[in-house]
Amino acid sequence: MIRFDTLPPEVTQAMCTPMHQILPPAQNPSNPSQYSGALFLGSLSAVMDKDLLRENRITHLVHVLDVPWLPMSEQEGFVGYKIAIADQDSEDIRPHLEAVCTHIDAALKSGRNVLVHCHQFVPRFGARKSQGAAEMDGCLCIEGVSRSAAVVIAYLIRNQGMSFDNAQSFVKRKRACIKPNSGFMRALQEWETAWRRPNMLRRFTT
Repeated sequence: MIRFDTLPPEVTQAMCTPMHQILPPAQNPSNPSQYSGALFLGSLSAVMDKDLLRENRITHLVHVLDVPWLPMSEQEGFVGYKIAIADQDSEDIRPHLEAVCTHIDAALKSGRNVLVHCHQFVPRFGARKSQGAAEMDGCLCIEGVSRSAAVVIAYLIRNQGMSFDNAQSFVKRKRACIKPNSGFMRALQEWETAWRRPNMLRRFTT
């Protein structure tokens, strides 16, 4: 269980913030009238707040969830992309990274704003448990910490040319509560090495 009384204030505040902007819109150097979209990292509470999504002109939602339902649908005007994966050290996120990075990049290049989110219900600090399970009204919805953060870090590595260390530090400066689980951390480091190797070979042979 997360002990909120032991967390730094900036981490607690980030956890209670629905979402953070990771990359702002960027002007196209070859066409100054065109801008790429913005990339956001956040929580299920952000996805459920339609006013917040409209205010930030978010049209694309990347759901990193291990549940059978989706909080928003295409019928509501959003383009959804789902990665079904649990937040466990034993889960391998690598098979999903190439496709989701391509999806995010295409949306951003078309000028669309993208929110990547996950979710996890954890007991509120001090909440009583009943038979080992916390009641829903005694839970705090905390997300945008592990799975979705791993996806955003992967995007920065693949499409922004950052190293794993730089990408992780960059995202943490934007959303202080991120903490991909140890399995995702290892997977991202291995994926970065595997992804960079053929690109380095192409660079030297062309």
